Amino acid sequence: MKKISYFFPLFLAIAVAFGFYLGKNNNFPYLTSNSVSADRGANSKKKLFQVLEIIENDYVDSISSKDLTEKTIKQLLSNLDPHSIYIPYRKYNREEEELRGEFAGVGVKFIILNDTLNVTNVIADGPSSRAGIKNGDIILKIDTSQVAGVNLKNNQVMKLLKGKPSTEVIVKILRNNQVFDKEIVRGLIPIKSITASFMISEKIGYIKLVRFSENSSKEFYYAAQTLLKKGMKKLVFDLRGNGGGYLQVAENIVDEFLEKDLMMVYTKNKQGKGSKAFSTNNGILKNIELAVLIDSESASASEIVAGAIQDNDRGTIYGRRSYGKGLVQKPVMLTDSSSLRITIAKYYTPTGRCIQKSYENKSHYDYMMEMYDREKSGSLFALDSSIFVDSLKFTTPKGKVVYGGGGISPDIFIPFDTAGYSSFYRKIAYSRVLTEFSINYLSENRKKLSDKSLNHYLKNFTVNDQLFNRFLAFAQSKKINGSSKDISTSKQRLRARIKEEIASGIWDEEGREYINSRTNNDLKIVLENF
Repeated sequence: MKKISYFFPLFLAIAVAFGFYLGKNNNFPYLTSNSVSADRGANSKKKLFQVLEIIENDYVDSISSKDLTEKTIKQLLSNLDPHSIYIPYRKYNREEEELRGEFAGVGVKFIILNDTLNVTNVIADGPSSRAGIKNGDIILKIDTSQVAGVNLKNNQVMKLLKGKPSTEVIVKILRNNQVFDKEIVRGLIPIKSITASFMISEKIGYIKLVRFSENSSKEFYYAAQTLLKKGMKKLVFDLRGNGGGYLQVAENIVDEFLEKDLMMVYTKNKQGKGSKAFSTNNGILKNIELAVLIDSESASASEIVAGAIQDNDRGTIYGRRSYGKGLVQKPVMLTDSSSLRITIAKYYTPTGRCIQKSYENKSHYDYMMEMYDREKSGSLFALDSSIFVDSLKFTTPKGKVVYGGGGISPDIFIPFDTAGYSSFYRKIAYSRVLTEFSINYLSENRKKLSDKSLNHYLKNFTVNDQLFNRFLAFAQSKKINGSSKDISTSKQRLRARIKEEIASGIWDEEGREYINSRTNNDLKIVLENF
């Protein structure tokens, strides 16, 4: 590795210049006309130069300028707050792609099973679909690269399949014991943020949103329109597990539910300045009865939606207390295509709640472990009244009391469902056994099942004892065993999971959620109260 001797002045100059630029462009000035403050700033910079010089001259080991830069930036941001982060440059950054809502590729989902590349789902109307690729196909070769029996990894497959739009890739396919080539022209592939949208009953619709990406509000609008045409009078909006995304997209979705001129959210920066977002008259769901489902993984933009609905007395929030992220991050691209997400403001719900959970005097580890502490404290199974502090009490227009300071607390608490849990079930859930078993099952039965509708599958497909015992034998072949008691405890839950997994292999996530909606305890309670 190179010594850092001549990199220090350059690195420091860039760091200082970038700091002033960021402050200036976010209206957060770091310097004032106060001479004392300026002197202190100058002394701090001298100290930094001194430390760098000591490392350069006296530190025992060599360190590359790249490593020093990466570590310094990460450490710098980690000392600000838990959500200001540095994102190193990667050619294919999955997180950035998900926020954009698209990537350039061929449009397939896959799994590497027994050193074999299996196509699990082909995206409808995508490049692979147009080329004639089908669910269940096995890819043997991508252009000149063998991908079967060579111990290939997921990231290697992604590099081979992704590329610039309109470029071609030739894949060798194995299907029904026949081998042939297919030419695929790469294109922009949408990453759906709505994984399921359907009617649960004659009047009740269901939409599951898993992220707030650039295209999410459009997806939501079209999904809602479709359900309205099917006769929807009530909507279950599922935000469980949704970690957030773009603030503006959350505002657009809230706007679909509210009457005109109601506050949806407001933000404040360090000077107390910010902006307020109000609803328009454009919403298409203003007259729809609404239930919003959240859990401990619903964060950020999900909490903006839930908070706006709750504070405007617009619908009922069900589930468990949300994550508690009330900080707004701004993405900043750096010169090498790495980036920062730096906290520039806090957001507040319409009643004035900041739902950011405390991070002062906590290490990053302790902050992140708070999620596990909830399970230990029992707050996933019973409403934790200790978080209801009078100083954080707010009142909605209709007189409902709500609290800030640590996530959105639901109007109707639903305990985390552990029915059917056992040591054996946990081993299954944290393995790939369900996925592998469903792939093997579909290799024999795909055509028979896919010739029928999803609703036909729901009503007629049963995981009988014969199929369940076949699954147990498969799990055992993968070194996953369970006692008779554990198997008996988890049998019903595992049967449901097997049915969901097989459905997802044909109808993707829509199929999984459609089947799950009939057995899911959270949804059951929502529907009982609707």
